[in-house]
Amino acid sequence: MPVSLRPLRTPVSYRAALRSARAAALLAPYATPRVAATVRENLRLVYGEADPLLVRAIYAHFGAAFVDLLFFNRLFDPERIEEHFPFSGDGLEHYRATKPPAAVFATGHFGNWELYGAAFQHMGITVSPVAREQDGRFAKWLDGFRARQGQTTIDKKNALPLALKALKAGRCVAFLIDQAAGRHGIPVPFLGQTAYTFTAPAALAIKLDLPLYAGYATRIGDGVRYRCFSETVSTDGGVEETTLRLNRRLESYVAAAPEQWWWFHRRFKPPRSQRRGKKVSPAGVPVTEGAE
Repeated sequence: MPVSLRPLRTPVSYRAALRSARAAALLAPYATPRVAATVRENLRLVYGEADPLLVRAIYAHFGAAFVDLLFFNRLFDPERIEEHFPFSGDGLEHYRATKPPAAVFATGHFGNWELYGAAFQHMGITVSPVAREQDGRFAKWLDGFRARQGQTTIDKKNALPLALKALKAGRCVAFLIDQAAGRHGIPVPFLGQTAYTFTAPAALAIKLDLPLYAGYATRIGDGVRYRCFSETVSTDGGVEETTLRLNRRLESYVAAAPEQWWWFHRRFKPPRSQRRGKKVSPAGVPVTEGAE
């Protein structure tokens, strides 16, 4: 079904918040120099340079995505869900034809992963995201937001038994696969670098013979408008090959919209044993003696 191009509801307070977020994005790299150094070094590792316009676009995107999250309950109209969240890929159709409904889902810090989870709930698909427990007021607010969207967060520290329980209850378990896994992951290529990557999504899908999906939400306009992609992922070849496929899927999205990936992570840092006693760059990667 074609997506309507009619403007979505955007109250004055939302537009003012967007303007403020985008203005703050111009100052944020100067206000957070250590974080900005990580962003720039990650960009240099991947692209050979840190384009100032791309750095600015990264901060601007996540400022807007944060505003969308805060205003979601005011802006989202269930009657216009296909305008808010147009879906593409074979994943949604495949999932709905699969019984039982349990499945493993892999996504990443791209676009707006929180609203991506909300989109699935409003499509009638219950998701349990795996996430590290956080402290603070915003973390509590975020837990409440997920709960209002029908999501039960699985604590990363105790993920395996809780994920198995959720899967047995017929829920989709979603993993964010683009954080540095250290000694708990395997080294596989990502964006031209070696990236230690968690294998849990691939391992669970293979062990339990469950369908595996990958997908992301790309911001395409103001007013909570995200194109949601999901596709089936083959588990042929085992855990390592499947994990590589998941990384390649995310790579294609970063290539298309690099400003929408979370460059703030030290994604390419190796396990601590490889960093111990060595000088490391802002990206957490050991620096070769004599290198600038």
